[in-house]
Amino acid sequence: MARSLAALPTEIIAIIAGYLPNSGIKTLRLTCRTLCNTVRLRLDRAFLSANPLNIAVFRAIADSETFRHGIKEIIWDDARFLKVPYGEFHIADSREDLRIDKESGCLQWFVDACKENREDLQMRKFAHLDRGKMPKQIVVAEEQAATELPLWICWQYYQNLLQQQEEVIIFNKDAQALEYGLRRFPALKRVTVTPAAHGWIFTPLYETPMIRAFPRGFNYPIPRGWPSVSSSGTYRPRAQPWEDEATKKDYRGFGIITRALASYTEHRVSELIIDAHALDTGLNCRVFEEPNPEYDDLVTILRRPGFTRLDLSLSVRGQEWTGWPCFRNSYLRRALAEAHDLKHIALSTDVEEDPASDTTVPEAGGGRAQLVSLRTILPTEKWHSLRHFSLSNFVVDKNDIIAILSSLPPTLRFVHIGFLYFVDHGGSYRELLEDMRDQLDWRSRDPTIRPVVSVAKPTMYIQIGHAIWLDGEVSQFLYGDGPNPFYNGGDAVGEVGVVRDAFMDGIEWRNRGY
Repeated sequence: MARSLAALPTEIIAIIAGYLPNSGIKTLRLTCRTLCNTVRLRLDRAFLSANPLNIAVFRAIADSETFRHGIKEIIWDDARFLKVPYGEFHIADSREDLRIDKESGCLQWFVDACKENREDLQMRKFAHLDRGKMPKQIVVAEEQAATELPLWICWQYYQNLLQQQEEVIIFNKDAQALEYGLRRFPALKRVTVTPAAHGWIFTPLYETPMIRAFPRGFNYPIPRGWPSVSSSGTYRPRAQPWEDEATKKDYRGFGIITRALASYTEHRVSELIIDAHALDTGLNCRVFEEPNPEYDDLVTILRRPGFTRLDLSLSVRGQEWTGWPCFRNSYLRRALAEAHDLKHIALSTDVEEDPASDTTVPEAGGGRAQLVSLRTILPTEKWHSLRHFSLSNFVVDKNDIIAILSSLPPTLRFVHIGFLYFVDHGGSYRELLEDMRDQLDWRSRDPTIRPVVSVAKPTMYIQIGHAIWLDGEVSQFLYGDGPNPFYNGGDAVGEVGVVRDAFMDGIEWRNRGY
């Protein structure tokens, strides 16, 4: 019998290490030279942002013959630290932005943001109080909150991050690193750009090198990068003209990534994910109103042979007042039509219920003038190999959805529809599911090739990232003898389904109807 782990056969050690997270593997490698040489980190993605530590680690991976061949994804953190407040913490009189909190000596907007972080942590904890078990992420966050640093120390550290960020942006160091990585990662297939990397206080969505290096108890205004609705809902930005340079700066990562992928033709990237990750934001939809360099670069990427996946989160606020030119001008459709090899498409927006306040039917998505036919957006006739179709946060008509679903190819294996707003006399979730069961031929297909259907709805309470998911219930209704999970006019679900938090992977709990 081996007296130590290091004395075990290499194959056994590899099996054991396979059950450990990377953090555990790092600790294991530090115990002795034998394990350091035997156990390797599992690195299949690399992070980039306007931060020197993230860039240094990214370049170190790109220079490593051990790790660079395994990188399959680059995740670009497009959230940038704020120099001055905006949105919820912005005060009309700019002089007030410089108001000092007497107790901490920090600017008041910074203090207010840190206070909101603490309140938000308590709200996210509240959702789990009646479950009897608190998620590990919440427990870890509370442990950090208990050791929160004095605000003046947080402020100083934050200022250092700001200074580093400005230097990176001035010299374009992150863009240069991306170009280098595209040439050094032969297995690279996916690039993700998101403003949600920081998640919530002490619970990041991605533990980037920069975030992992934060001192324990560091509280700071969570950066989002893209203009987004504040947690209180008091700040609701509209999509500004794309030709404005200030607008393009908000989406700096998107511009850098599309330019790099379009100009360097030797890469093997086949998946592009522009992910708001349940935040009330997205890529400015006005990039699709008329031709521009960023649009042209995106089209170049989509038309590459073998391009298979596009996730596209769009910010559309304000379009309800101008007739939805971002969709009706057909530039989005033309771009999507270039992706002939597409297997996965996921479209989402940040549209609100009854966006123009012109509904005549209670709980509807608005007057029919707000409806843009999905045919105007989706060139389904071009997607002969599509397997995954996702549509979230759109103003819709059930008949229009049925027409689109019926036009999808027989290769389809997964459908997600969620957070839909049905226009006046445009149906409901209940009617939509009934038509999917009765009008589509999916029920008659071999069970092994039927599309799996997932439906998501907002919870009764407001918590960004939380949603009710109806997977099994929808499947039982469409393909079995189960009841329609929707009732009371077609939108209510009662206590069926599960609640999931988009910022806590693998965590779900029974929907209690409140």
